[in-house]
Amino acid sequence: MGRFFVLAVCVAAPAVLPAQAVPAHPADLQFAPSLFEPPAVSGMRFELRNGLPVYVVPDRSLPLVDIVLALPVGDRNEVPGEEGMASMTAAMARRGGAGDMGPEELDDTIDALGARVDSSSSWTRTVFVLDIGSETLERGLEILASIVFEPRFDEDRLAQARDNLRVSLAAREDEAYAVLDREWQRLVHGPASPRSRRLTEASVAGFERDALASFHRRLWRPDGAVIAASGDVEPELLVARLDGLFGSWQGLPASETDADRKAGPPGGSAAPEAVFEAAAASPGWWTVDRPGPQASMALGHRGAVVDRWDAGDRWALLLLMEILDGPGSVSRLRSRLQLAEGLTYRVVTWFDLDVVAAEARSERSLNHGQGEFRIFLETAPESAAAAAAAVLEELARLRREAVPEVEIATARRSLLARLPLLFDRAETIAGRFAEDELLDRPHEYWSVYRGRLQAVSAADIRRVAQRFIDPEGIVLAVVGDSEAVRAGRAAEELRRVLGAPRLVETQ
Repeated sequence: MGRFFVLAVCVAAPAVLPAQAVPAHPADLQFAPSLFEPPAVSGMRFELRNGLPVYVVPDRSLPLVDIVLALPVGDRNEVPGEEGMASMTAAMARRGGAGDMGPEELDDTIDALGARVDSSSSWTRTVFVLDIGSETLERGLEILASIVFEPRFDEDRLAQARDNLRVSLAAREDEAYAVLDREWQRLVHGPASPRSRRLTEASVAGFERDALASFHRRLWRPDGAVIAASGDVEPELLVARLDGLFGSWQGLPASETDADRKAGPPGGSAAPEAVFEAAAASPGWWTVDRPGPQASMALGHRGAVVDRWDAGDRWALLLLMEILDGPGSVSRLRSRLQLAEGLTYRVVTWFDLDVVAAEARSERSLNHGQGEFRIFLETAPESAAAAAAAVLEELARLRREAVPEVEIATARRSLLARLPLLFDRAETIAGRFAEDELLDRPHEYWSVYRGRLQAVSAADIRRVAQRFIDPEGIVLAVVGDSEAVRAGRAAEELRRVLGAPRLVETQ
C-alpha cells in the first residue's frame, strides 16, 4: 500500500523504443520520452473547521476506503529520558483500548468490521492508518477518532509490551546491523544528539501509563497534522463526517506543554546561528569486533541541508545520488563493487536532503532536522577494506571529475521514469499531496520536477559533490572480525586515508 509517510521510491523500467536493437553497452540504450505530468491538486484539498487539511481522491473501482492521519510528532520530539516514548505511545494507542472499549473489545470490533487499523511512529511523524470497506466507513472513522483522542493505554497490554522490549534489548547485541546502526548514529551525530539516544532498560521501565498519557496530551495536536483519504468515497460527505469527528480538535496550546518547558534551547538561551557542516562528529575508521563470516559496515557522514525545496543544489544532489547508487539503471557503486569486482553482497545508499529555512538554522534546528549520508555494505571481512577503499575512490572521482553527459542523461531518464509511480493510484496521489503539506513542500515541486532536472549540468553535480561530500569528515564503521578486516586487501591504503582503525567502546 502506498502511504505518504513512506519516502522510498520504487523502480520502474522505462519504456524502450520498440525498434531498438540490443545495444553493446547499457549507456547506448535509448528510451521513449517521458510524457507524464503530475495531476493538479485542484479540487482535492479541503479543510476542517479547525484548519486541519484533508486531501481526498475518489476511486470507485472497489468498495474500499483508505484513511491516513499523520502528525508531525516523532522521536525528535522526545526529551532526554523519553527514549522510545513516541513509538510506544503510538503503538499502545492502538493496542491498549480506546474510549469505552478495552483492548480485546477494540480488536474484536475492528476484526468484525473487516478493517485494519494501525499506528506507528518514526523520527519525524506519527501515523494512523484505517483500511476499511466503504459500507462500514462511518463506524471505522469513529474508532479511529477514539484511538487518537481517547487511548486507554491498558496496563496489562503495556506490561506485555515492556516485557517484549526487554527481550529485544537482551538480544540486540547479537544483531550486527543493530550494533552498527547504534554506533553509527553516535559517531556521526555525536553522543549528545537526539539521533544518538537509544532504548535502555531505564527507558523501558519508564513506559508507564501516566507517562504515555502525558506524551499524548502535550504533543498529539492538530497543528501540522494532515489527513489523506482515497477510495470509494464522496469527497464532500467524507469531509463533513471528518469535520464532525476531528473539526473541533484543538489540543493544548504549544506554550502550555511540558515539552516546550523541558526542551528549550541548550543552555537556556537562544541557540547561536550555525553553518551547515557535513563532517561526522567522530570521523575515522572504527571497528566493533564480531567474529564470523560476514562484516556489516557503513561509510559516510551527516546529510545535506538546503534552505528551500526548489534550491538548485537539491536537484543536482538528486542526480548525484542516482549516479552514485540509484535504484534505477545507473549505479557506480553496484557496478563496481558487485558486478565488476565482486566485493560485496549488498550495497544500499541514502542521502537525506533536509529543508531548513535559513532563518531557522540554529544549532538546535539542525540537530533535529539534519539527516545523514550513509552507504551500507555487507561483505566478507577480508574484503571489507577493499570495498571501503573502492567507495572512497568513487566519492573522490565525483568531486574531481565531471560526470559524462551520457551518464547524466541516463540518470535523469531513470528518475523521470519513476515519477509516475508517485502518482499511480488514488491513495498515492492523496498521500503525495498530503505529504507535501506535512513537509511544507509546495505542490508545484512536482510540476517543475522535470524542468529542474533537465537544467542540471555536469558542473552543478561536481559542485554539489564538492560541497556536500566531505572526505575529511567521513566515518567508516565496521562490525565484523577485526583481525580479518585489518589484514584484508587495501587495508594499508585505507589507513592512509582514514587513519588507523580504532575500537568502538560499545555502550
